[in-house]
Amino acid sequence: MSSSKERQRTRGEIACAECRRLKARCDRQVPCSTCVKRGCSMLCPNGKVNTSTQPHPLLATIWSNEEADSGSSIDTPPTMAEFNPHAGLIDALGSLHLDGDPQSGTARFFGPSGGSESLLLAEKQVIPEIQAPSAETQETEADYRSPLISNLDQAFPLTPSGLPKEHIQEIIESYLPDIQRAVSLCETFLKSLSWLFQIVSRQQIIDHLIPSIYRPGLEWPRYGPHDLALLFSVLALGALVDPTLPPYNAEARHYQRVARAALCLQSVFSERSVVTIKALHLMSMYYGMSGIESNAELCYSLLNLASQVALQIGFHKDPSRWGFKGREAYERRSYFWTLFSQSLWQSLATGRPPAILPAVVDCQIPSDLDEATYRSGEIPISFGNWSSHFTKECLAPIIENTQAVKPPDYQTILELDRKIRQFPVPELPNSTHFDREPMEMRAFSQSRYKELTLMFLHRGFFAQAMGDFPSDPLRSPVGRSFMVAYQCASVLITVTINQFELQPVLCSRVWRIWTIAFSAAVIVGTVAIRRPGIPLDPDPFEHLEKACTLFRDAAQTCSRAKTALPILLRLRQKAVHARMDPLQIQHASHIPKYSESEDEPDELDVFGGRTQLVTKSTKQVSWPPHHSIQLPSTTASQNNPPDQRNNYQLHLMNIPEVQDYALGDGAVGLSELALLREISGPLYSRSPCAPSFYGPQHGQPGDLMLQDRWSSFLNDASLPQGYLSHLGPQAR
Repeated sequence: MSSSKERQRTRGEIACAECRRLKARCDRQVPCSTCVKRGCSMLCPNGKVNTSTQPHPLLATIWSNEEADSGSSIDTPPTMAEFNPHAGLIDALGSLHLDGDPQSGTARFFGPSGGSESLLLAEKQVIPEIQAPSAETQETEADYRSPLISNLDQAFPLTPSGLPKEHIQEIIESYLPDIQRAVSLCETFLKSLSWLFQIVSRQQIIDHLIPSIYRPGLEWPRYGPHDLALLFSVLALGALVDPTLPPYNAEARHYQRVARAALCLQSVFSERSVVTIKALHLMSMYYGMSGIESNAELCYSLLNLASQVALQIGFHKDPSRWGFKGREAYERRSYFWTLFSQSLWQSLATGRPPAILPAVVDCQIPSDLDEATYRSGEIPISFGNWSSHFTKECLAPIIENTQAVKPPDYQTILELDRKIRQFPVPELPNSTHFDREPMEMRAFSQSRYKELTLMFLHRGFFAQAMGDFPSDPLRSPVGRSFMVAYQCASVLITVTINQFELQPVLCSRVWRIWTIAFSAAVIVGTVAIRRPGIPLDPDPFEHLEKACTLFRDAAQTCSRAKTALPILLRLRQKAVHARMDPLQIQHASHIPKYSESEDEPDELDVFGGRTQLVTKSTKQVSWPPHHSIQLPSTTASQNNPPDQRNNYQLHLMNIPEVQDYALGDGAVGLSELALLREISGPLYSRSPCAPSFYGPQHGQPGDLMLQDRWSSFLNDASLPQGYLSHLGPQAR
């Protein structure tokens, strides 16, 4: 059997080997329906059922004594005894990062599917994270806040005892912007992020919450500290994605810190509600987009806390069981499935079990009629109940199987693959000029749902196929996973490049886009390094170059892209070495790491979830000198709308410069170091253009010194002309 025919069968171009042996009709799917019906789908497309007691000659591993003595690693098809169709991944528990003593040292775990996060965490030990804002900036920003608010912020998420709650709530309310600015930021939040998650509706935040807080009266219900925390969290995210403000601006930080204080004014452990869940959920999203990589764990923890609060108030049970009907039942169902979906995606990204297990969920998905009835007047950019059905039918089964103690066998992986491919994707409605931008983001996100899920599903077996059959992964019994993962990764990189060209400002501020694109780029990069002897479309090296260019452009304003960029450049340099020395791929066990340091991880092992204990090393990780890396010109300012392009270039000019990283000689190749010099400005710092803050109301007893500090802070900061036009009188 020629390897070319094996590849043709794997691609579905000719009939599978078993159907050919039986002279049966083959539908050329992998696995085909005939093999599925006969219970031998694991043999499809290149295997055949043995009818004799002796193994087929082509399935036998024949090594000469000379080859065995020399350690030659020749790719040979496994025998039936060597591959169990009901076996799962071997040695794929993930990584445990330990800093210090095993008992008291800081530890982080990333499961088999969390290889990307593990790679990024290891990278931060090589290139220290730029702490932003600086200590001086933090002190200046905190100087205007009341000590009571600062203490609550530091106590988050605990609630200290003996607080003068009414007085503190008055101080918190004094930091609200004027109502026009509040509405503007809420509209920005809804327009820019509703395609990503549907936590609060326009009716809840603008029609109900803002009037009840800004214009209290008998016609509005009373609000509490957690309602204020919800509003401040929306304002923080709105400021974070406001295209007229710099990335990671201090106005967003201000709102988030006040939101933390408001949440601590009422215990999240004993006085919780649906509003509490939403406030915690929004805070989790903020920390994921805050621009500080160390906040990633805070993002994960707050989403888990929100999920735990949801379980403790019975939110996972259908609201009809408690007598809720109409809009209240719809909003509870709709938000629960948003929270549940986010929890599962986080579980898939980190490899950690979800806080809400699918087996305990008893909440119905809103019907199409409910969507049409109660979504009237909302920005029509959310996925509606389609994403809820996808979560239930596709995402939840993947989590249940991949997070189980016993890993799923390959037969289960193929069945889940088929279910994902057969899940229908609805057509998007025509967009108006008003909602063109959010509808484009929805189309971008929805179009990659299947590819993203399939990439995570197959990534472990992709690594296994690459490791066992480096010269021709398609000959592996799990070669199907290699092709699926590579094709999906290529699609994800392409659509991210296209979307970044259209909307560079918004894309650069949504960290999940870059987490997914990084995972895809690692897959393409490992294929480019090992250079399997099979034709692939697109070419892996060319696609890796495109990914490096994409991340270089985004690293100007996106901290996650900035953290991932050195890893991708290192992959590219290894791929360059592989192209210069093709003989190196003959032996899978001798693929060079291009580093004399054993501390540098092998990207394929980490990405594939190989079991490893990572301890923090005190010695400097050394990388060898690299050849000059010439990347194509920037794409962020080409082919995109004028407003996006202008805002993006404006934000590039507003990033201040700082000293280069203190790296030893040879730590980074010359081209990498030059690239890091271009983007070394702190991405989360305040430039001389200070943000807008809102100080306490005048006339409060005992706050004269606080007012003086606030006025001094604003007067000393060189604000752009007209920047304070939207502030209340207490800020001028």
